[in-house]
Amino acid sequence: EAAVAEALALPREAVSLPDCFLRLVRAQPDLPLLAERYRVHSRRDVLTAALALARRLECLPDRRLGIMLPASPAVVISWLAALLAGKEPVMLNWTTGRANMLHCLETAGVRRALTSSALLDQLERRGNSWEELPLEWLELERLAASLTRGEKLRAFLRARLFCLGLPTVSAVGVPETAAILFTSGSEAAPKGVPLTQANLMANASDLIAMLAVSRRDRGLSMLPPFHSFGLMGGVVMPLATGYAVACHPDPTESASLNLLVREFRLTILCSAPAFLAGMLARAEEGEPLAGLRLAFVGAEKCPEQVYRDFAGRCPRASLCEGYGITECSPAIAVNPPEDAVPGTIGLPLPSLRVAVVREEREESGAIRRARLAPGEDGVLLVRGPSVFAGYLGGSPSPFVYFEGEEWYRTGDLAVADRRGRLTFRGRLGRFAKIGGEMISLPQMEAVLQAALADRAAADAGGRPFLAVDIRPGSEEAGHPEILAFCVPPCSAQEINAALRAAGLSPLQAVRRVIAVRELPLLGAGKIDYQALRRLV
Repeated sequence: EAAVAEALALPREAVSLPDCFLRLVRAQPDLPLLAERYRVHSRRDVLTAALALARRLECLPDRRLGIMLPASPAVVISWLAALLAGKEPVMLNWTTGRANMLHCLETAGVRRALTSSALLDQLERRGNSWEELPLEWLELERLAASLTRGEKLRAFLRARLFCLGLPTVSAVGVPETAAILFTSGSEAAPKGVPLTQANLMANASDLIAMLAVSRRDRGLSMLPPFHSFGLMGGVVMPLATGYAVACHPDPTESASLNLLVREFRLTILCSAPAFLAGMLARAEEGEPLAGLRLAFVGAEKCPEQVYRDFAGRCPRASLCEGYGITECSPAIAVNPPEDAVPGTIGLPLPSLRVAVVREEREESGAIRRARLAPGEDGVLLVRGPSVFAGYLGGSPSPFVYFEGEEWYRTGDLAVADRRGRLTFRGRLGRFAKIGGEMISLPQMEAVLQAALADRAAADAGGRPFLAVDIRPGSEEAGHPEILAFCVPPCSAQEINAALRAAGLSPLQAVRRVIAVRELPLLGAGKIDYQALRRLV
């Protein structure tokens, strides 16, 4: 009974995420919600700041507003303010290339974006300037400095009076579209994904139930909010449930992240495996990660080495691997803390239905689908309230009809056991057809990462150190050439010997090895295969 009383949940009868937050702040305005290195923000603080900013945003003519900010209290406040001002937030990825950024701006029709002068300066120093984009940047530092005493007092009084029960703030008029994200662009041009209030609320409710998140938990927010995993863990869950988080803008600064875990006594970590590996590599024995209750990892398959390192550094905590897709808000499956099975992606979320199917093309060109038995690999289909309705622009529909219903086709391969627990088998786009057989590139990567883990430990510093891909153009010619990109020095003969030792098909052979200082990563920790192909 005590555990049930401590469990977090979305406020009953709330119809949108801002509505959830307003109910929470009125009930307990002084509870801490967001923290950064030297400051803690209460729920009322967040509301006050959002009201002041929303007043300015209401005057903007466009329906959609870009937001380009890292994990921080500022991005939570900006996102809430945009919704209260009636704007649809479009989360912009500053780690993408200029061509992809222009594509995203045009697809979403964004002409103005909130950002930080500190972030723009940092990107400028790294040689990645966005100043010449057809976009008006609204820098938060300048907006804050321009607020008059009257504007600040008005926001302060509205928040105070609202918390005392007066109707000074309302979530009426909040857009149905809660966020527009873009797919990662690791293998193709990014696609615009509108997610509704209902999509994100359903996913947040499922996640806090599956992970048993309680009022005593405090999380680490470090993933960029342009990634669906970062948006859910660092923005949506705090506003929807009151889940308190400490924020850090750079997920690669492992020592600073570890310090936050210790200083704020954080219990939950949401991360990509690459960033968790970096934190574990910098953590001293027993500290500062000993207080963690669980680490929830996604975005990429979690390597066995990360499981081993986590067990050594956090023996009393659970490492819960999950699986999600931007189009599904994002989580689809997760390992429960009390029953986590390494190597799997866990059980489907409570509100979702999944089907693993075989696809066969008939002579007419139509695709016939049949549900597979437990233990058989197939394409994963998903239905449920957290699945989006369709892409922006002219991208082809990802929905298919199966058993008389419309399902989202993930494009991923999976296998389910008799309990329904799923294991990820790879993306269909990450297969090569050689000699009439479908060759899994992720399977080759997993084998080689395990075989070379000891050699790579010093060179990679916890980052991914090996990737396998097809030489651009070779697939179209009918003779796909498999390449390996490696940080630790190794030859094609060594790599192929490791593949043979693991029992893989002789067709799974690397033709050429390309040495790299480090593998390029997208902002959420995934390997950037498009960048790798430019090295060939």
